[in-house]
Amino acid sequence: MTTTRLPSPAPIVPTTTTSSTINKEPQSLAQLEKQYAFDSTQDPHAAQSNQERDLVKEKRHAEFVARFGQLEQEREQKRRRLDNEEKKSWSPLELQVLELKEKHPGVLLAIEVGYKFRFFGDDAKTASRVLHIAHFIDRNFYVASIPTHRLAVHVRRLVHAGYKVGVVRQTETAALKASGSNKGGPFLRELKHLYTKGTFVDEMAMGSELLDLDENTTSGSSTSSSNYLLCIVEEKRGGGGPDERVQIGLVAVQPGTGDVTYDSFVDGYMRSELETRILHIEPCELLLPFSLSKATEKVVKHMSMQRTTAFGESVRVERMPENDTFMSDYNMAFTHVSEFYTRDSQEKDEKNDSSSTTTSSTTTTSKVMFSEILRLPDTVIKALAATIRYLSEFGLQHALQLTKYFVHFSSRSHMLLNGNTMANLEIYRNSTNFSEKGSLFSVLNHTSTSFGRRLLRKWVGRPLVDVKQLNMRINAVDELLTTDNPKKDKAKKLLKQMPDLEKGLSRIHYGQSSPKELVQVLDTLLQIATTFHNNIDPVFESSLLNDIFTLLPTIRSDVIELQEVINREALNSVDRKIDLLKEDDRWPELAQEKKNIASVEKELDAYLIEQKPKVQIPTLQYVHIAGIEYLLEVKNTLTKKVPREWIKINGTKAASRFHTPWLISKLKERERHRELLNIAFEKAYRTFLSQVTEKYETFRDVVLGLAQLDCLFSLTIVAQQPNYVKPTYSSDHTAAQLKVTNGRHPMVEKFLSDAYVPNDIDFDMDQKRTMILTGANMGGKSSYVRQVALIAIMGQIGSYVPAEAATLGIFDAVYTRMGALDNMLAGESTFMVELHETSDIMRQATPRSLVILDELGRGTSTHDGMAIAYAVLRHFITEIRSITLFVTHYPFLAELADEYPESTTNGYMNYIEDSDGDLPNIIFLYKLVQGISTRSYGINVARLADIPRNVLQVAKAKAIEMETNVNSKVEQQIILRALSNPEKYVQQLRKYLGTKQ
Repeated sequence: MTTTRLPSPAPIVPTTTTSSTINKEPQSLAQLEKQYAFDSTQDPHAAQSNQERDLVKEKRHAEFVARFGQLEQEREQKRRRLDNEEKKSWSPLELQVLELKEKHPGVLLAIEVGYKFRFFGDDAKTASRVLHIAHFIDRNFYVASIPTHRLAVHVRRLVHAGYKVGVVRQTETAALKASGSNKGGPFLRELKHLYTKGTFVDEMAMGSELLDLDENTTSGSSTSSSNYLLCIVEEKRGGGGPDERVQIGLVAVQPGTGDVTYDSFVDGYMRSELETRILHIEPCELLLPFSLSKATEKVVKHMSMQRTTAFGESVRVERMPENDTFMSDYNMAFTHVSEFYTRDSQEKDEKNDSSSTTTSSTTTTSKVMFSEILRLPDTVIKALAATIRYLSEFGLQHALQLTKYFVHFSSRSHMLLNGNTMANLEIYRNSTNFSEKGSLFSVLNHTSTSFGRRLLRKWVGRPLVDVKQLNMRINAVDELLTTDNPKKDKAKKLLKQMPDLEKGLSRIHYGQSSPKELVQVLDTLLQIATTFHNNIDPVFESSLLNDIFTLLPTIRSDVIELQEVINREALNSVDRKIDLLKEDDRWPELAQEKKNIASVEKELDAYLIEQKPKVQIPTLQYVHIAGIEYLLEVKNTLTKKVPREWIKINGTKAASRFHTPWLISKLKERERHRELLNIAFEKAYRTFLSQVTEKYETFRDVVLGLAQLDCLFSLTIVAQQPNYVKPTYSSDHTAAQLKVTNGRHPMVEKFLSDAYVPNDIDFDMDQKRTMILTGANMGGKSSYVRQVALIAIMGQIGSYVPAEAATLGIFDAVYTRMGALDNMLAGESTFMVELHETSDIMRQATPRSLVILDELGRGTSTHDGMAIAYAVLRHFITEIRSITLFVTHYPFLAELADEYPESTTNGYMNYIEDSDGDLPNIIFLYKLVQGISTRSYGINVARLADIPRNVLQVAKAKAIEMETNVNSKVEQQIILRALSNPEKYVQQLRKYLGTKQ
């Protein structure tokens, strides 16, 4: 919903001119007169003006000086008083503000004062700048204010700008204050809410609102960002420089959904493993120790500056204290974690005992959860302790209580795409402006709900390696394409306008849900369960679909039981707190205060009946005007009969309205009971939310089932695109292979005005598993190798792929080394980064991996680069034996295909050379053919880049000369090899002589 806000008045702040006079003495009236004096010589009409007109103007100037000059003098005095700490006289409210700021350092406080929230001091300046509101001097502080009903909007903006924001509320009302011991002091105020980027859990969004959010997403941000809080801990494991090793532990929490991810791993000098995890998790806030190793600090800084959150802002960083005990002492961290989970377990047992329910299963579950926590690595325990402590500040520690939703980052059932692969293949973001548009996720994402979107993002980043799960998923997609089962249409209709149930359940779990939001969650859950309750529709062939649809109606009885407690009609009433909860016997304080209010109102009604004959005014009645209740209205013709002690409140020409001292005391009593009723309601409502939370896991499982269904429907839409095919998975699950007919690049083809040129793919780990790909610059080599990797990944996500036919093996990983990028932060050249990345791949790749190396060795001299490229490629062919695509401009490497013909083949992207004129014109065909391209046609690219023609002619002549020399040397080398070892090199000599002829 878009709201239009009137422009705020400009903030009254010292300008460059006025700030320079702050330290001067106040200007005298004579100085102001001189400054603003009227000069008749400057008036263009002075010659025509008479003396009387001049006197009028002088008088007006004198009035201007007296009025506005005095204002300027007062402003200057206020600023001087603000800087003079010794002479300040603090009001009770200001003393309270100082106490709050001292108690909560580093927090931007929005303090409730009457019907507004105010910012004081530097907070006011910050709020003025971020929120575009005015700030001004009020006594001893700069002050800015916002209306109460706009608090959520402004807090969100401040949080998105990277600030830690605290909301301070009045903890007593006027009625309670008047009857309490704090009559003469300021209202009691306490910090009630604290927010940062990683801990901000806003209200649910509907599906349509999610689409609106997508349309308004800036280029640098994406609504698919996860909004995780990520805590990182590291311990040194020896080594130095390139041989440095560190043990890193991390815990990532998504408070909005309750998901928790943890991991512990050894990382090298490049911190590539840490980079991979940050790219996958995409945190919006980092919780870090006071100091990290230089390499880790640089990676974190680089990643946090480069990545943007769902808010479109950079990542927020929160540092722990310098001598944090959890970082230095494992025992302290372990004790804190142990106490947290044992305390939670005891509270659950006590709650179950008090409700007289069966506790054995719950107790056993709690013990199992705690035992799982105890098995976590040391670094993860430290990160978990720090995260528990941090989230406790925000009241979100409950997110960590349910270890059922703890997930290890790496899993044997999933392929892990590393950071380079995700960036090079544009999995989540494109490499142009880092937005979601043009990424693989954007191609696959057609979800209707935000929780479905989040799950699909996990599917895309973690392709399956379990063939059984993979077949279940793709068969479900296949059946949804063709089935006429009515359940399909019912589920689609249900998902289209569904709120973010995952976030709604989390807000209930944290006790932050409003009554309206709670009812919306329960209504939606009931609608889900009722839609598929006692369903006579046929079952599916897919076991995955049957499991999901069987799960959905199981929560119906639980939801109905909870809804019976709520009075739905009270939601639309002004005072819904009185009647929202039906069962008064469950909350005796609530029932008692209702009785007290009813008793007072009964006395008020009796008082009116008593007063009519007493004052002899039969028409005497109560009226409620302008928020003032129980006014005794008397016609003006009868006001003589009104007793003297009656107090006139307001009136009209026809009637006057009064309160009596007795009425005033009774209304105060009634107001006090109302406040107590509000307090009792809040307590009862929190109790009810905790009862709903007991069903959290059951409800969450249903939402997860719906999310899976949403993702399957999304993949169904992908499958319906033109020329997409269901892949067949090879029967030998241990064999890596990729056989595709007329495959296409899934993202590039969407942006081409012409048809994309398809290419076949044929690799098998037991046959041809390595391709040396050469060809002209801009000929389509990089597009082809990316197409190979993307089709493999899409197939293992469980999606149809862009091809006419596809048979896929199961890869355990996809590794890419592409592009030229230096790491200036680490002081590393392009070639150094290139070799570090290659080294990581060589250590991690297996025979079941897909490896893409693009132009390795070009960052150094020709001979060194060729030698390194040759040695690396030979290692992959003979030792690692993975499916490898090696893109190069070194034709010399093609010899490896002759040396290992059973596993290696040469290929190039075909083209036509138009030799008309002195400079060649290349027509790219973008079709893969067998063989070697000995030329890169860089001069053609230079021509397309508008390099001057005379320069190109010189370059062409030099290229011909160098090519002749190289060919001569190659010819001599081949002949010498053939003479020294005819059996081994005779075929190579024949091939060379054949090309010469």
